[in-house]
Amino acid sequence: MSEPHPALSADEFASLREVSKGDAQCEIPQLHWERLVGLGYAMRRLGELGLTASGLRRLASGQ
Repeated sequence: MSEPHPALSADEFASLREVSKGDAQCEIPQLHWERLVGLGYAMRRLGELGLTASGLRRLASGQ
């Protein structure tokens, strides 16, 4: 049986929260945004990271 969500470290999840802030997001480590994009939780648009529907669901799950 597959895990419902790939494991994110506490720091990666904190970065996911920062991405959700939109314009207020602080710089997150490049490795974090690459992983979030790779997992489909975020996408880069016009030089900014934004959450995808999967990212919003992951954030709502609280883990």
